[in-house]
Amino acid sequence: MRMTVEDRDQWECLLADWSELYDITRSDDEGDEVPFKAVPHADRGALLEAASPRLLRAMVREDHARRTAAATSEEAS
Repeated sequence: MRMTVEDRDQWECLLADWSELYDITRSDDEGDEVPFKAVPHADRGALLEAASPRLLRAMVREDHARRTAAATSEEAS
């Protein structure tokens, strides 16, 4: 899979920001329409997939915020 300079920058930021909480991978298959994937360590059954590292970063941020909010409300109960 070919990546632009922006894609590479986004990929590096994604790994730096989220690799402690998510397994993040990239497919080398040119035919893969969603080559960027992330699986949260807290929920191995969940899979986030995106066509670009920028989109996956946004999905991971949203997923993490949702999980954090859910855990916080569970603790408050």
